[in-house]
Amino acid sequence: MRLTLSAVLAAVLLLGALPAHAQSAEVKKYVNAAIALYENLEYEKALKQLQKAKAKANGSDDELSIALLEGVVLADMGKESQALEAFKEGFSLDLKAKLPVNASPKISAVAEKARASVARALAPQLEKARAEEERKAAEAAAAAAEAQRLAEQKKADEEAARNRPVPPPIVQKAPEPSGPSLRTLSIIPAGVALVSAGVATYFLVNANTKYTALVQGTASVDQAPYYRDDGKSQAMLGYVFTGVAGAGLITAATMFILGAPKDAPVVTALPIDRGGMVFVTFPSFDLVQSR
Repeated sequence: MRLTLSAVLAAVLLLGALPAHAQSAEVKKYVNAAIALYENLEYEKALKQLQKAKAKANGSDDELSIALLEGVVLADMGKESQALEAFKEGFSLDLKAKLPVNASPKISAVAEKARASVARALAPQLEKARAEEERKAAEAAAAAAEAQRLAEQKKADEEAARNRPVPPPIVQKAPEPSGPSLRTLSIIPAGVALVSAGVATYFLVNANTKYTALVQGTASVDQAPYYRDDGKSQAMLGYVFTGVAGAGLITAATMFILGAPKDAPVVTALPIDRGGMVFVTFPSFDLVQSR
């Protein structure tokens, strides 16, 4: 059954993605036989050979040769409408194909009419395919240009980084501490030590007085237990406040010594690529931090 033009066009779009096949030997045998019969004006027999060839066709090359030769035979038989359909089927497979035999001007005119009809029918698909190819080519060119631009930008950035001068170090002296100094605050533990020493003296003197009264016997028998117990308590409190006075005195001395005036630390920042180094310099030692 002969294919319609729309069906042929759909087949062309599918076959366009498939690899072409060379004309098979068996189909070539039938096509050559049909050509010989056509040249001997045996048109009906030639068409029968082409029908046998169609049954063995395997690929677009076979179908192209059969369709074009069938169009030639039908056109020479005066069946122009059928010849046009056969030519259209063939040119739908290859719009630039040549006729398989030397044809008369009359047959060539029918063939060219069919070729023009197929060209008009395929024009939208061909234009769409061409536009799609141009779009993909433009996208590929834009992607390549962008990749080249990024590569050049990266190269320029690396070159600029290599040639960038090293910034001078930033030196900043740490601010002086605010508020009273440690030496000034040492007066607090010194005052505590002084008061504790006075309290300790008071308790120790009272304890010693009671102890003397007990030893010398100046205390009465009734007063002796009280003198003994109260003397012990006051002696204990005297020792405690003596300890507090000593601790306060040591604390005050330590704060006074450590609170002596010193040079403030100096902070030096050295910027480097992707980071930097910070130097903190104290009067007696250096502390180096990096990042």
